[in-house]
Amino acid sequence: MSETMLAAVFEGVGKLTLKDVPVPKITRPDQVKIEVEAVGICGTDVHIVSVPPGYIATPNTILGHEYVGRIVEVGGSVTHIKVGDRVVVNPNDYCGVCYYCQNHLPNLCEHVGAIGIDLDGAFCKYNVVSSKLAFKVDDSVPVDHGAFAEMLADVVNGTNKVKLQPGESAAIIGAGPIGQLYAQMFKAAGAGKIIIVDMSPYRLDYTRKMGFDLVVDPSKQDLKQFVLNHTGIGVDVAVDAAGSGLATAIDITRKGGKVAVFGVNTQATATFPQSQLTFKELQVLGAWLANATFPAAVKVLESRVLDLDGLISHSIPLTEIHKGLELLANRQALKIVVHP
Repeated sequence: MSETMLAAVFEGVGKLTLKDVPVPKITRPDQVKIEVEAVGICGTDVHIVSVPPGYIATPNTILGHEYVGRIVEVGGSVTHIKVGDRVVVNPNDYCGVCYYCQNHLPNLCEHVGAIGIDLDGAFCKYNVVSSKLAFKVDDSVPVDHGAFAEMLADVVNGTNKVKLQPGESAAIIGAGPIGQLYAQMFKAAGAGKIIIVDMSPYRLDYTRKMGFDLVVDPSKQDLKQFVLNHTGIGVDVAVDAAGSGLATAIDITRKGGKVAVFGVNTQATATFPQSQLTFKELQVLGAWLANATFPAAVKVLESRVLDLDGLISHSIPLTEIHKGLELLANRQALKIVVHP
């Protein structure tokens, strides 16, 4: 094994550098070393390297947190996975002892270490993590599908909160990868009408190709009227998958409906008549990261119930990481999978 590897290192505001770095080593008995097979570029990665940054990361950290790979080495105390296993990784290293961890809310951990943001991630060949974060996935799952595990675990957390029932209608604001996963999960759960909202022609066209016909660009059509035309009263469930659509989601949801706020845009500020929440008796639910939902996400991957191949718009080597980030920033891609 070489002593160095190529990695995409975030060096500071607006600066992501490809350079050789030392191959990481296991330093604790509970750790495993993973040879990365595939890693997705996340919208968070785009926000990190933007100027000004839309998401804060620690300088001199290797980015990349949506990944799948093979175990190549295990620490002395690791017994539940072994060398040769394919695993997906929860990139949020929770402490296990704070109030939230002890109350079964590890996604709200007060001392979380975010892999690929604060700790070295997977835009490289090898990565070392705590074994508690690695979840075995069957070899029958295509490698590139494994790169969806982290997003899917997050989406499972959100879908658990809204509890959409068969036949109910939904609106998803944001037709990026997260929005597409919500749409597919709702469809698999038996949703009736699914309305997808975005202003990117590329993403709306992609949505139609994925089999969703009720798509709307709110800059060209009256969104609320579109929703009323198809539902009569508003949607049962609305999801803000963009991080800036809360006011819109509240406006188009029926009385007694549910709104899930999932997307993260640290620059967004929502303004809406607060009385809407009271008059409509809405449930507004935040959905942040994976709340012990990686096992469920692995089951979904292994079931092959979702069309994940259709969501992959680009497959690139690590050397083209800057091109991939630019495509995503310009909304000219859906899901980009990197092969280190």
